[in-house]
Amino acid sequence: MARPITPRALTRARLLLTESADVLALRARKELRRQLTAVSSSDSPRRRRAYQVGRQAARRGINTLTRRQVGWVATLWRARWLADNRYEITGWAYERGYGYPTPPRFRVFLRRPGSRLRVQAQVRTVSEMEINGFATRAEFDYANTGFVATFDLAPLVADPSPEKWQVHVEVTGADGRTRSGTLKYRHRRGSARVLGAGTDASGVQLVPSWRRRRGLFFARKVPTALATGLRLDRRHVQLDVGLRGLAPVRAELVSRQARRPLRMERTAAGTVRLDADVPETWVVTQAAEELEAETEESALDRGRRLGDESEDAIEEVGSEQGGDERSAATVQERLGQQLVAQTYRVVLTDADGSEHRVATALGQGDPVQSTGSGLMAYAGGGGLLYLSDTSSRLVVTEVRLEPGEAPRLELGGTWGGTLDAVEMTLRGRRQELPAQAVLHPDGTWTASVELLRSQWGGPEQLPRTGTYTLRATDPAGGSVRMMSSPAVVARTPEKLDVPQARMRLEIGKGRALVLRVGLTRGEHELGSFHQRRMDRAYLEGEHAPQRSVYLESFYGRLATCNPYAIDRVLARDHPDWTRYWGVADISVPVPPGAVAVVEGTQAWFDARARSRYVVVNDWLRRRFVPQPFQTVLQTWHGSMFKRIGLDRPNVGASTRQALETERDKWDVLLSQNAHSTEILRSAYGWTGTFYEEGYPRNDALVQGSGEAVRAALGIRPEQRAVLYAPTWRDNAAGLVVFLDLHRLTEELGDDYVVLLRGHSRTVGHGASVRQAGVIDVTTYPSITELFLAADAMITDYSSVMFDFSVTRRPMIFYVPDLDAYRDDIRGVYFDLEEHAPGPVVATQQQVVAAIRAMDDPAPYAGRYARWVERFNTLDDGHSADRVVARLLEGLESTDGP
Repeated sequence: MARPITPRALTRARLLLTESADVLALRARKELRRQLTAVSSSDSPRRRRAYQVGRQAARRGINTLTRRQVGWVATLWRARWLADNRYEITGWAYERGYGYPTPPRFRVFLRRPGSRLRVQAQVRTVSEMEINGFATRAEFDYANTGFVATFDLAPLVADPSPEKWQVHVEVTGADGRTRSGTLKYRHRRGSARVLGAGTDASGVQLVPSWRRRRGLFFARKVPTALATGLRLDRRHVQLDVGLRGLAPVRAELVSRQARRPLRMERTAAGTVRLDADVPETWVVTQAAEELEAETEESALDRGRRLGDESEDAIEEVGSEQGGDERSAATVQERLGQQLVAQTYRVVLTDADGSEHRVATALGQGDPVQSTGSGLMAYAGGGGLLYLSDTSSRLVVTEVRLEPGEAPRLELGGTWGGTLDAVEMTLRGRRQELPAQAVLHPDGTWTASVELLRSQWGGPEQLPRTGTYTLRATDPAGGSVRMMSSPAVVARTPEKLDVPQARMRLEIGKGRALVLRVGLTRGEHELGSFHQRRMDRAYLEGEHAPQRSVYLESFYGRLATCNPYAIDRVLARDHPDWTRYWGVADISVPVPPGAVAVVEGTQAWFDARARSRYVVVNDWLRRRFVPQPFQTVLQTWHGSMFKRIGLDRPNVGASTRQALETERDKWDVLLSQNAHSTEILRSAYGWTGTFYEEGYPRNDALVQGSGEAVRAALGIRPEQRAVLYAPTWRDNAAGLVVFLDLHRLTEELGDDYVVLLRGHSRTVGHGASVRQAGVIDVTTYPSITELFLAADAMITDYSSVMFDFSVTRRPMIFYVPDLDAYRDDIRGVYFDLEEHAPGPVVATQQQVVAAIRAMDDPAPYAGRYARWVERFNTLDDGHSADRVVARLLEGLESTDGP
């Protein structure tokens, strides 16, 4: 008798078929390339053109229809000037679809269009595992395709041609196959974007620039005005400017919003001296920063429309906008009489009215800065001279990592102005890393940033993945702008040697220093090639079971919810079992005694493959295939008001198939109540085992206390804490906050505090709210603890309504989009207005009124009692005990796992 085909066998077969399809696609690609290559050497121009068109079409088709990728990849990672007209670039290059088992040979050279002239670079190959992290759907390991190329640009100084020189890269593999092309991509948070000019002793400038889709170019320029001497003393600037064929009649400092005259004196033939006292009249405000950001963004947009994203083009466009009278009027209208802190260019105007911007020989060294409340001079895009008001800036000139068990960043730089003190922080979207900063009397400053930080009173962890920008404020809370010196820019991107983390220094907008924290994976776990390799080994391998449990909550973004409560019982009653927690990155804290395994690491694959039990509260997704010895407990993460699964409107065939594939991985489905049992049976077509035992995560709500949480959050004993916890929307990526929080806190007054809790799906979108009277607790690990800390809750359609009711505390349902959500967006299971255990309101005024009336429970006492009877009868404080007992029933009588 034939054995029946199990759902798990079907799942494994689908994945194997996918891999088989990839093999067939690879064969088809090779055959197509063979046929195309047959005409590539033809003497007929038409046949050669047909080859090029066919190759491009094949590439597009293969890349679109399969997971196989082909094409030329050449990336500029870092760029910097060395001494004596030498220029160094770092990057990588390879042809996708071909492997390089040994490091390829590189030729990197400059070529001028229309000429056979070449400038060869000295090249050395490097191996860099980070390259794999940028490879899309890679079939091969490209870590050994890195190079460092150094050009001697003296021939460009001597070349009088106005044509630009373009960088080309040629790669030859061990099999002799050669592929060449220009640089196609660049790292946009570092020296590859902030391309500074170099100035020869003769006064000739070599200006690198980046052209979209065309790569890196060098232009030879002979400035008509070059600053050869520069002196700054507080608010006074003095310049000696050498002239070439220029007879200026006027000199000015020109910013985006202002023009200031400079006194001009001819000191010798071909030289003028410029000087001025720059008035200290500019005030930095939040509105000013927003306006400046808009101006920079519009400059970038215009640069893109012109097909030029080079740094000098963006700065020039921005300056041209600032010189326009309408721009200044716009500033006045937005800010009243207050203007933005200025950054000036020095401009000479000749008798014909033509403007000539003054260049500078300042290179990638530190900027020149005056003492006291003065100015700072530095080289900007295109080799132009820029003057900036240092009363609104601090300059980062030194960054150093202090490694060890408690790694930290040591920062240093220069400052000017009348600051008495400054607060610094590396600010991310959802986390801040404070810096201990000191301003020294000699015009320097130092700061230290501890990289191990505790969040919400938890254990010290490395920062969350993301970008952290160095920011500063004065004692009054005003923004103090910061920039990195050219020497610091030239180092970036720079990897930091921090154990268990991938960190690097980068440069952000306005040359701000940025700390980038990436996924915590080892060298042989980075990128799609190694991920697919481990996927395949996991799928095809035989895995021995071990005495362990794998737990996961909200795709590893948190270690909470029902799996956390089950973990606590396992730790108490079965301490001999290993408890693995799958986490999105190393910053996610896990329960004491548990082992964190970061998604995509070998340890993560092993834990999933060998654990006897798998406990999760959301989908396991494509990368999990149940083993024959495993029991998978799907706890889910809430009872249902909004429709889920197959019950949603307009469920397509692909969604249905994905849902059924996921469902077939489960063995047991946990339900909070009879209402959820019936819905899960329908929404997932579930005919398997149910554990209808209440929710383990709610055990703590029965007898727990929120006093410690309130104290940790800084809530005063007499304050009323209102938790605002809206759910996510299918038609919006970020947090949907219909309440005007500023107006709400003003109306409620200091006796109330709002705890803002975004849905776990929205953590990666937007930033934490920083506002008086509001505590953004979106990243707080346990929402159960927040329930205990809150005196009342405002929600909409979130399943938190079924958990918070265990506390019997007031709930307010703020649903201004109820009709659209019910009828068009998602659909619901019951009439909220008829059954809700609290007021259902649609305006902010009604929310305020409901909060003020929440001390009187009488109007909704009957509804609340019926709600609890329907949804919370099993939430008695012992749910986790019952679930673990049923899950491990009969286990102790067996030998081994």
